[in-house]
Amino acid sequence: MNEGSHDYVLKALIVVVLGLSAIVLTLGGYAIVLREENKRSELIIEEIRNSVLSPTVDQPEMEENPVNLPTGTQIIRETIPIPETQNFFLETFDYRRLIINSFDFLAEGSEFGYVVVEEETAFKLCVEKGLGKYFITRVGDGFGVMFVGENPLTGLYDSKTAYGIQLVSHTVSDGIAPQVMDLRSIGFPAFVYKSITADGRTFYAAILGVFPDATAAREYSSTVDVEALQKTTGWNITDRFPRQLK
Repeated sequence: MNEGSHDYVLKALIVVVLGLSAIVLTLGGYAIVLREENKRSELIIEEIRNSVLSPTVDQPEMEENPVNLPTGTQIIRETIPIPETQNFFLETFDYRRLIINSFDFLAEGSEFGYVVVEEETAFKLCVEKGLGKYFITRVGDGFGVMFVGENPLTGLYDSKTAYGIQLVSHTVSDGIAPQVMDLRSIGFPAFVYKSITADGRTFYAAILGVFPDATAAREYSSTVDVEALQKTTGWNITDRFPRQLK
């Protein structure tokens, strides 16, 4: 091989070596970059895994009804249900409304008082006693009011004796209660009266009105609209009679 050929081969080898070196360096650099990217990916995956698998701390349940604190922070307190008031309000005397707001059930042996008074006092007594704590009936020119519990009006003396007109009776309250409610809805003062016999049997009577004595009850019974009563209830009330309420 002459000197010119030798130089050519040497130069070619140098070029090849430099090319291979450049390729090796490039591949090495790329491998380093890939390794760093792989490490970053592993770190990200590990963070995600930790955030998913780490136990969550239960936050206390927030209650209702925010209350302002002096610092301006709000906390929530449990809402306490407020019972409905037993009082009701009427601007003027309304006999039918007073009947609807009166009690619809009375058990024998309940503590009660009874008075016959003029309209103004009857109205005041009913409102003072509250929803479901009284019973009102028109008696002559006044009104008879039976109330459960204590007398709310000072100086008003009450009786512990009262009478009602028994229309029918049943051994089950549901056997007469719907008809009693129908009577009340059209202006008849009626309620269910529960009593227990000496031998332990329980009866429920449909009572119409409350009166100071049997005579007043009979007078009311003789003037009552029997046809309307029977049409509303489907009962035969020809055998109705005054009954003492105890």
